[in-house]
Amino acid sequence: MISRWGILGWFGLVLALLIPQVADSVEIGFTVTPAKLEIPIPPGASYNIPLTVHNPNFDSVHVQAQMVDFGVSANGSYEFGRVGSPPYSLLKWASIRPREFDVGPGTSQQVQLTIQVPQTPGLSGEYAGIVFFQSRPPRAPSKGVAFSVRIASKIYETIPGTVKIDGAITKMTATSGGRGETYHVLFKNTGNAHVYLRGTLVIQKGNGTVEQLQLANGDLVERGGERTLEIVGKRLDPGSYQAIATLDYGGKTNTGGEIAFEVR
Repeated sequence: MISRWGILGWFGLVLALLIPQVADSVEIGFTVTPAKLEIPIPPGASYNIPLTVHNPNFDSVHVQAQMVDFGVSANGSYEFGRVGSPPYSLLKWASIRPREFDVGPGTSQQVQLTIQVPQTPGLSGEYAGIVFFQSRPPRAPSKGVAFSVRIASKIYETIPGTVKIDGAITKMTATSGGRGETYHVLFKNTGNAHVYLRGTLVIQKGNGTVEQLQLANGDLVERGGERTLEIVGKRLDPGSYQAIATLDYGGKTNTGGEIAFEVR
């Protein structure tokens, strides 16, 4: 999905990347609204997205804005890279202003993110990117600690009428260990937009159910990505078993997988 990307190292706190409404730095820093936005924009159109930075504190805060591209690895970790790195980069079509500003105590600053989707044949599905807002650490006493706060606003843009939600379980394994049975289920997103996974894993012996486990509960899989779901079940007595996985990814039908395995 992503090649030759470096994970960006930042000093500070990465907060509220996936909060659905307002990203918040808790007790220090500022808030950003929206934290996540999904919007359709047709090819050839331009759209201005207002992003609001609010400073609830008693001191002014200096904020810098940066656009980055991202991906999510099979284990769910975020990876960040320069704009234009992945094939479904949204922010390669974007500009932002202002990029750097001060926000007074108890006030807000609106930042304009402009998306200009080109009139390019073959555009389809979803394109995504992240705008990070990072504060400049305030001056601190010589023996004190200065913090820098970084908050994300994630933007998804879709080409109207072209979104396809699809996916499948492509691999399953079961391994015995000291903790019990460890099950791995690999899901591949074969559509052209991000999906969230919810599902169960049922362990059977013969015609009886031995155990039922929650396999996923809102796990994110980005466009073109894969997600390895791991769950540990109880220790099983020696014998022959079946593991049956069912995942709801938001498509017209669920996807399923099944393996037979031996416990010795």
